[in-house]
Amino acid sequence: MPVLDLIKVDQHKCVKCGLCIADCPACLLVMGENGPECDADRGCMSCGHCVAICPTGAMDNKYTPREEMIPVPKSVLSEQDAYDFLRSRRSVRLFKPQAPKKEDILKLLDICRYAPTAGNSQGMYFTVVSDREMLNRIRKATADWMAEEVEKGTENKRYFKAVLHTFNEKKVDIIERQAPMLVFVSTRRLNVSGISNSEQCLAYAELFAPVIGLGTTIAGFIQACAISGYKPLVDLLGIPPKQKLVGCMMVGYPRVKYKLMPERQHLKCEFKD
Repeated sequence: MPVLDLIKVDQHKCVKCGLCIADCPACLLVMGENGPECDADRGCMSCGHCVAICPTGAMDNKYTPREEMIPVPKSVLSEQDAYDFLRSRRSVRLFKPQAPKKEDILKLLDICRYAPTAGNSQGMYFTVVSDREMLNRIRKATADWMAEEVEKGTENKRYFKAVLHTFNEKKVDIIERQAPMLVFVSTRRLNVSGISNSEQCLAYAELFAPVIGLGTTIAGFIQACAISGYKPLVDLLGIPPKQKLVGCMMVGYPRVKYKLMPERQHLKCEFKD
């Protein structure tokens, strides 16, 4: 029996092209006598593709209603514009002292909702820290974690030892870069794809940031400490027991502008035809 309340098909508009069926990642749809049908909705990923791909506007889905969608804009970046935009993005490590406005951060994080996640699992939680005393404590906790890793003789021993020398002896904040704000990402502890989901979300944020006047870079040392589950950092941030930290990004208003686009290593690609 078809599950009648998952999808609704306007039979007057449906031309039975089968695009919704072919594009359903959960393979829930089949072609019936009167158009697409679904016999189980528990596997629906709520991706909205069945509705978004319909060429005649015949399809609707209770989890992703057509009325909540907006049309794809007609204006599209040219190949060169897209290339230049992506290549011109820089990781910002020199920030103005003031923390970004909350409205700017909400804009930045809102775009993360549309980043791809495994199985459309979504479920990203953001913790925004701008209190300077707390930022200092986060930096210290990360340094303590690295010192413990050196003491244990882990595979990162030599690297962390060099970082700590720069941080402690040269008095250079190589850990937090005196960023006025850190954004932490957490997800459900049972989410096995949490780290990769976070990477996708933060990539969206980093690409969007320059458009709204923000600079970002991944806080690599703090993020590594967070992902390790280092208890002093987890407790400091007040992360719930059922969640785990999966990402961290520095955010602020850039103090500098870049005039050139640096070159990178040559493309390494092999085709197995």
